[in-house]
Amino acid sequence: MMRQMRENTKWIMLITALAFVALMVFEWGMDMTGRSTSVAAGDIGRVNGEAVSYEEWQAVYRNVYQQQQAAIDGPVTASMTRQIENAAWDQIVTGRLLQQELNRRGIRVSDDEIRDAARIAPPPELQTAPIFQTDGQFDINKYHQFLAQPQDPAFLMQLEAYYRDVIPRSKLFFQTTAGLSVSDGQLWRMYRDANETVTVEYIAYDPTTLIPVNQVSVTDQQIREYHTANRDDFIRPAQVTVRYVSLNRAPPPEDSTAARARVAELRNAAVGGEPFQDVAQRAAEGEPNQRMYGEMFTAIRGQSTPALDRAVFGTSAGQITEPILTQAGYHVVKVESVSGDSAQVRQFVVPVTLSRAAEDRLLDLADDLEDAAETAGLQQAAQRLEIPLNTAEVTPALPILPRVGAIDEGLDWALEAETGSVSEVFEGPEAFYMLELVNRRDEGPLSLEEATPTIRALLMRNARIERAAEVLSDAERRARAGEPLARIASERNVRVAQAGPFTRGDGAPGLGRLNPAIGAAFALQPGQTSPLIEADGQLFLIRAVSRQEASRSTWLAQRAAQHARVSQALSDTRWNQYLLALRQEANIIDNRAAVLRGPQPTQTF
Repeated sequence: MMRQMRENTKWIMLITALAFVALMVFEWGMDMTGRSTSVAAGDIGRVNGEAVSYEEWQAVYRNVYQQQQAAIDGPVTASMTRQIENAAWDQIVTGRLLQQELNRRGIRVSDDEIRDAARIAPPPELQTAPIFQTDGQFDINKYHQFLAQPQDPAFLMQLEAYYRDVIPRSKLFFQTTAGLSVSDGQLWRMYRDANETVTVEYIAYDPTTLIPVNQVSVTDQQIREYHTANRDDFIRPAQVTVRYVSLNRAPPPEDSTAARARVAELRNAAVGGEPFQDVAQRAAEGEPNQRMYGEMFTAIRGQSTPALDRAVFGTSAGQITEPILTQAGYHVVKVESVSGDSAQVRQFVVPVTLSRAAEDRLLDLADDLEDAAETAGLQQAAQRLEIPLNTAEVTPALPILPRVGAIDEGLDWALEAETGSVSEVFEGPEAFYMLELVNRRDEGPLSLEEATPTIRALLMRNARIERAAEVLSDAERRARAGEPLARIASERNVRVAQAGPFTRGDGAPGLGRLNPAIGAAFALQPGQTSPLIEADGQLFLIRAVSRQEASRSTWLAQRAAQHARVSQALSDTRWNQYLLALRQEANIIDNRAAVLRGPQPTQTF
């Protein structure tokens, strides 16, 4: 029994981790401890009046952080950290809104429902656990045998919390998605669109080649009328002009030298006979990604950086590569075996990182910059500290500064700040940086003067297409009468092309995708020719060569599975719309910016 329990321990821990969020929502979201009746000064925010404590947010944040850290190679960047913070906040808000909705609707779960669910619907993670598998399939009998054994009361409480969270949400899901249906006619059209194919030949005419620009004109009156009728299509994006300074976070030469010396020392130890895994573990001290440190894995030719690729597949089995520099640092790889385009390898990495001394110098400089700018302004501070001052324009669509990288946090500040104000020092992926707002242009409609060049070009293009259609009217008539397309094409020094077989959704090279040309192709029977079709700025004459109809018998054979897939997709869409509506109607107060800048408990991950 003890051996079985020891083998089950890791799966029990899996359920414990799985139940973490459910338990948190169950206890905090349902307010079993009564903590939401009053709000402390350090609370992160409120959701429809219910306080969200810093401790609650921090617990979810750590969980999301650890998931992200396990999913990537390398460290979690500052930009990723902001995304993780937002994801944790969104997770809490959604949980609160759902719990409030469950309470409003009176949705509960009974003890009998929990017992039944625990027996017939184990958590998905348990269904894939090896101890519950028989011939690669989940074995419900093994799961029942596991449940019949004496269990830790804490484990049972956590499993109960999981179902108390999942079952009411499932009820709410089915309530909000009830009534959705998809007809056989709709299913058949979806199947047909995905499986019916055509093959065509066609002539593509370029109106800009056929009609010289001096043969058409656009009046100022036409431009004014178009601007008036389509004003919402001419919106100027927000833009800020900033002066900025940056402090490069790249390791200085002495830190690169130290990394090279350390990797050489470690490699020499491995080459000299110390077990590679032992050397890798020494290299791994303090590093999160253990796959990089001694574990065997498969390297596939062409799926890594060129330098690593050349080193691995240029090294004999049993040998150790020289250090290879990539963005992650210096790699040392032991090639255990090579077979064609794959190799079994072990590796360790010595990253090139800022030393503590270099980091302290950089942080001191950032503090000096912030202090100087506060009293003398950014320009004087930059001159005093001999830091180059730059000017740039930034938009929300491209929030990037040279020598800094993405400045999401800085842009948020600039879009709210007053002209002439100076920011705090922000931390970017490549550098610390500080901004002064020179000018801001808010999003808004383009004036007629601003929009005129774009409108003129658009109307000129349309005029040339219309004129080209007139010029090609005779060719259109002859093609539709059955004259060979090759003869018609030769008159304009163009060629006949062929496309297909393709489906409605696939599109075709030369014809485009999801446009009138594709639609016209499927409206034709073999041998028929389309009228002139305008698509993507070109004019097409299309003739169907062959057509492969979708098989109705094949569709009927898979209709049930298709119905399940489509119904699930419709339900998911309705559910997401429901969650969005809950959020839009909620009173959500987000105090993270204020709370997280203040004194915080020490974070450990």
